[in-house]
Amino acid sequence: MITIQHKTIKLIKNLLLFSLLFSSLAESKDTFQMKNAHGQVVNLKLALSFEEHTKGLSGLKSNEFRSDSGMLFVDSQTGAKRFWMPNTYFNLDIIFLDEKLKIVAIEKNVPFHPGTKEPPVIYRTQTYQAQHVLETKANCNFSKNLKVNDQLEFIGPTSLSEIVLKTHLKQ
Repeated sequence: MITIQHKTIKLIKNLLLFSLLFSSLAESKDTFQMKNAHGQVVNLKLALSFEEHTKGLSGLKSNEFRSDSGMLFVDSQTGAKRFWMPNTYFNLDIIFLDEKLKIVAIEKNVPFHPGTKEPPVIYRTQTYQAQHVLETKANCNFSKNLKVNDQLEFIGPTSLSEIVLKTHLKQ
């Protein structure tokens, strides 16, 4: 016979296990990459939490973000996405992706804005229906020839769908 105490212990164990799995993913030194149809690869930093989404690449200087790097904003569902560029120090290509990593929109050479005060006006993208968003340095080899409907591929020790699931369960 299973008692409430047994159920509670099992629930606590499952929560602890999930917490350990998610924190190991978030703090992992695993390498994640995105590959385009031309075979070019960009190394990814994953933005999983609300705090990481809010901060994005703010505060990074150009020499602190390599041309072969990108930030992937991972979301658990498709929705309206709009990005802006406060406190950035280099132009970006912002790539809006569906759940299968097909490009639904791209805004290229988005102007940086070093600070948070206006004027001048801080650039804001249009709003797009997307699940994930990828930011790269403007005109880098990876993004310069991308176009809407191109298919990207996620490469890593954990699949993107597993990461999305863990991110969704944590929220």
